[in-house]
Amino acid sequence: MKLRVPRCHWASGGATDTGRIRKVNQDAYLERPDLGLWAVADGMGGHRDGALASRLLVERLGRLAYPQLLGTAVETVCKIIEDANRHLVDEAARQGDEIIGSTIVAVLAVGDHCAILWAGDSRAYRLRKGELLQLTLDHTQVQEMVEQGLLTRAQADLHPLSNVLVRAVGGDLELELDRRIEALLDGDRFLLCSDGLLKELSEDRIARMLDQPDPREAAQSLVQAACEAGGRDNVTAVVMDYRCA
Repeated sequence: MKLRVPRCHWASGGATDTGRIRKVNQDAYLERPDLGLWAVADGMGGHRDGALASRLLVERLGRLAYPQLLGTAVETVCKIIEDANRHLVDEAARQGDEIIGSTIVAVLAVGDHCAILWAGDSRAYRLRKGELLQLTLDHTQVQEMVEQGLLTRAQADLHPLSNVLVRAVGGDLELELDRRIEALLDGDRFLLCSDGLLKELSEDRIARMLDQPDPREAAQSLVQAACEAGGRDNVTAVVMDYRCA
């Protein structure tokens, strides 16, 4: 008897908005289910420079060749981000700017595993069987204080330094990217988002809003809800579904 091998695929959708306060959208996102690659970048610096940094990242990541092996592809993605980091540091020095930078969070999937790569406070979540799990750890001063036991998680969310980053693309000449490998299960749903979403919506509400069939509609609904809740920052969401049949 011939065993039936499940065929797995990805479906995804993304959305971004300037929000109600900012005049320029410094967020950018990449949605390439054909490559198994998705990313969200949140620019830092002046309006033009922040937008330049985030778009530079997603444009360069979008040139990735189709990955055959996850480990090799992860190293290639890291090199792309590290090269972009050096470019932004050099550009800031040339212009006399303090920083031209961006956060980055990316998911790269090959077969039944994926890698999450990040620097900064844009986040990745996984929704599995109704449970929302944060897969990334913010690179912020406040998060370091939580890890040192100086603040609780609840206190951190309200702390005035919650947006102060300790790591980002373009922040230093040498960039350290965090990475995490996850096994995929049929029905997994992932969310990549900038902190503009998290400023307005609780994780409980995000989990409830992710419980709708179409990933593109889910991303659009999340961004719209964040804008309606205040829209104090640019807001971006990318939702990805892993399905086997």
